[in-house]
Amino acid sequence: MRRRVRQPAIQPALRDPERHDFWPGFICALIGLIVMFVGARHLTGVETTDGGSAWETQLIKAFSSGGIEIGIPAPKPAAVGPDGLPEPAVAPEPEPREPEPGLLSKVRVNLGAKTPCPT
Repeated sequence: MRRRVRQPAIQPALRDPERHDFWPGFICALIGLIVMFVGARHLTGVETTDGGSAWETQLIKAFSSGGIEIGIPAPKPAAVGPDGLPEPAVAPEPEPREPEPGLLSKVRVNLGAKTPCPT
C-alpha cells in the first residue's frame, strides 16, 4: 500500500509568475515577414517588354506561360511632337542586312503572355 508524502506549503509570492513576453515573438515574426517579402520580390537583370526590370516571380510566371522572348530588339518609342501627338513617319527604315552581334543574347520578359507551357 502507498503512503502519501506530505508536501510543503505553497507560497505564491515566491513562485515564478510564468509570464510570456510579447515583443521577442513579434520582432521575430516581423523579421520573418520582411525576409519573405524581400525574397519573393527579388529583382532580376532581365528586361521586360515595358522597359523595366522583371521581378523573380514575374520571370517564373513568364517562363511557364511562354513569355520569354529571345533575340527580339526593344521597340523604338514613337516620336512625339510639341503638341503631344505622335508625328507621322517620314520614310520607312531600311531593314538591317545582318543581325547585330549581341542581338541573339537579348532576353526579355513579356508579362502579358497567356500561352500555357507545353510540358
